[in-house]
Amino acid sequence: MALYENDLIKVADELRLKGYSDEFSVVDNLLFSRNMNQTFSEENIIIEEGYQFDIIENAFDTQYLFAVYLPKYELRGLLIDLLGTYYFAEDLALSKRLRKVPLTTYLYDNEEPYIKYGLKKISPAEFEKNTEQYVLRIGYPDFPACPVGVPFSMLGYDKQTKEYVWLSTNILKDDRLQRDQYKTK
Repeated sequence: MALYENDLIKVADELRLKGYSDEFSVVDNLLFSRNMNQTFSEENIIIEEGYQFDIIENAFDTQYLFAVYLPKYELRGLLIDLLGTYYFAEDLALSKRLRKVPLTTYLYDNEEPYIKYGLKKISPAEFEKNTEQYVLRIGYPDFPACPVGVPFSMLGYDKQTKEYVWLSTNILKDDRLQRDQYKTK
């Protein structure tokens, strides 16, 4: 599908105007509809389009967007994968399907290369300087709002400055990155 925009936020907005109104995520290896508050198995899903967004040619992080259709329910929506979590998951059947979708790649030359989604962007080189400074927080209720319109499920946190940051995909794959799952008391 031809689109007029070239960055994730604007493409998501354009697709919403074209009828992809639901927001999807992956829960327990199933596609979850936020609007219907229901999960769907893989065989009920048609992935109509896939998009990959790189900020620069030698990008150290990439985002994915999938236009999803559930014919049984006449439901269309977006699966936004800001961190490549769904795309690269080895144990998800849905991930295998996502990786088979032909991707339209957009190269977006960000005017502010050190900011992503309103957060300071941490490069692998910066992480390398002090790996103990950053932690990946998962499921925290105080995450800032995401400009794409879907809630963050995880974010980097700078323990020194005490603020949320954007960690590149390469950092997320690094075994030295500490992970901190939110626990309710």
